[in-house]
Amino acid sequence: MLAALLCGCEKEAPELPYGSLSSDPVYSAGGITEQMKLPLFAEELCAAAEDITEKSTIHKDRVKAACVYDVDAKQVLYSYNANEQLSPASLTKVMTALVTLENCSNLDEKVTVGEEKIREEGAQLFNLKEGDHITVRDLLYATLVHSGNDAALALAVYIGGSEEAFVEMMNAKAAELGASHTHFTNPHGLTNEEHYTCAYDLYLMFNAAAQYPEFLDIVGTSKYTITYTTAEGAITTKEIQTTNQYLSGGSRNPLSVTIEGGKTGSTSAAGKCIILYAVSPDSHPYIVVVMGAEDFDSLYNIATQLCDDTI
Repeated sequence: MLAALLCGCEKEAPELPYGSLSSDPVYSAGGITEQMKLPLFAEELCAAAEDITEKSTIHKDRVKAACVYDVDAKQVLYSYNANEQLSPASLTKVMTALVTLENCSNLDEKVTVGEEKIREEGAQLFNLKEGDHITVRDLLYATLVHSGNDAALALAVYIGGSEEAFVEMMNAKAAELGASHTHFTNPHGLTNEEHYTCAYDLYLMFNAAAQYPEFLDIVGTSKYTITYTTAEGAITTKEIQTTNQYLSGGSRNPLSVTIEGGKTGSTSAAGKCIILYAVSPDSHPYIVVVMGAEDFDSLYNIATQLCDDTI
């Protein structure tokens, strides 16, 4: 028991599953021969080499990429610019959650927030302070529901030992999944020229994360109350609300499916983005990705139309 408490979720110099990452700042899995020697992961996944846009009349000029994937049938129902490398904004946090869930068996472990801070003005924050004590579970809620960039950073430092080590774990996981158009530089998605992914790779990440019931529970939450202890010892509660308008009631659900969860993202570089977990009345799951919409109205209108047209 004592050993378990001492070890926790933190990792020391994590061994990467496919060797060391390239020092090339534009590293991606597709550029390293050794890391291309992967199992045939695609046999159990949706894949399409070209655009498939016949089923929907959405205005493609209003988005940078859009895709709909039938999870169980392993079919691509719609695909537009699926492999174009784009800034993902907070859709990054799907990978942050996946790496956390893979490397932490006890989500109720307490994290002591370190000195690392988000310094970008205007960034979405949970407003954690150095010395605050909060569980891994609540950090995941703050990361995925509230989209707190400081919560994602706190998870990264706790799981990886440092932000840099955690980012290596993210890139290693991307390589393992076959996400060959992806390179991460941070765990939150704030803009960096060398931080990018694509709609297809986001499907791979979300599909992997969806294997964890805790992940689907969290991304399907509309409101949640977090209780944590401040550095001064005061017990504090804070209610957070989802950024996903399908869950908050700000946007109508598609006619053919119910949106049961997802993650939003928004920066000036990425535009408005969303990845959705949609379920049909007979419990058939779909993953929908829209990236680079001009505004939130367009984002939700396009996502709804995509579902109505293709599913």
